[in-house]
Amino acid sequence: MFDTIKKPLRGPVRRAKRGWLMYSEFLRDYRRYRDSAAPSDEAVTAVVSGVNLEAQLTKDYHRVEKGLSLREPKQPFGAAVERRLAMLIPVAGAQASEAPYLRFAEDAHGALGSWNGGGGVDDEVSPPAMPAPLFGAVEMDRFFATRHSVRDFDETRPVEAATVEEAVRLTTYTPSVCNRQAGRVHAFSGADDAARILAHQNGNAGFRSQVRSVLVVTVERGLFAGATERNQRWVDGGLFAMTLVWALHGLGVSSCMLNWSMTNAQSDALRREAGIPDSEDVICMIAIGYPPEQGFRVARSPRRPVSQVLTTH
Repeated sequence: MFDTIKKPLRGPVRRAKRGWLMYSEFLRDYRRYRDSAAPSDEAVTAVVSGVNLEAQLTKDYHRVEKGLSLREPKQPFGAAVERRLAMLIPVAGAQASEAPYLRFAEDAHGALGSWNGGGGVDDEVSPPAMPAPLFGAVEMDRFFATRHSVRDFDETRPVEAATVEEAVRLTTYTPSVCNRQAGRVHAFSGADDAARILAHQNGNAGFRSQVRSVLVVTVERGLFAGATERNQRWVDGGLFAMTLVWALHGLGVSSCMLNWSMTNAQSDALRREAGIPDSEDVICMIAIGYPPEQGFRVARSPRRPVSQVLTTH
């Protein structure tokens, strides 16, 4: 009797349990974002502070930069932007007088006032530029086609700190929403530290002992604003992580991106282990190193044909 009752309930119970787990994860995601995100433009007041203040001023100064970079900028434009800059620049002056974003905001505020008053485009805020030099098709194909996810590293040759720093410097050129540059990198080197961090991710067990350097890519949650940017963290974080891998590739460093599709509890455990602030969301880990000089193998990883990727409308 009991068997006939229990069997039909197994499927619904499992689905209910999965549903509750998903709900609890989404709820924690919502609360984290709600408590950290900057207010939307229309809700900004002079009490905004910290990284949320930086987010708003950066959004607004970059709006001026973008507006003045157009072929034919409107004149006047940006009344709401001008009001917010006038309101928040003194707030930032009191809170973070040495912050670079404050100077950029002051420059943009002055440039917008000058333009709206009948002046010209400020060359500091929206500087003239020339087209970038072109690379040949062979060079481009060689660069992109020779990057592989490497899972076989030379344990005797660590990646130099200066090389990691240069790769991160190059990565700062990554596009980001309104130039907020939320990407962050936490670097760990040495066999013990690398293994300690990698132990929180399951996809590296087969080569973990060979890794001597690992990077954790995160984004600062407080630099995003309002409900419409709730998913922008993952877009900007993914762009940042991929640029970092390309920069490493250009500097001769091999890498393997390790996904972070984890629960909030697992992310919290990594934050504690790695010393990552709670305000940062984890995007991925990247194992880096130099491959063995005698050769190594990589996964074939076939590419989709362009016809399956590109739709011309």
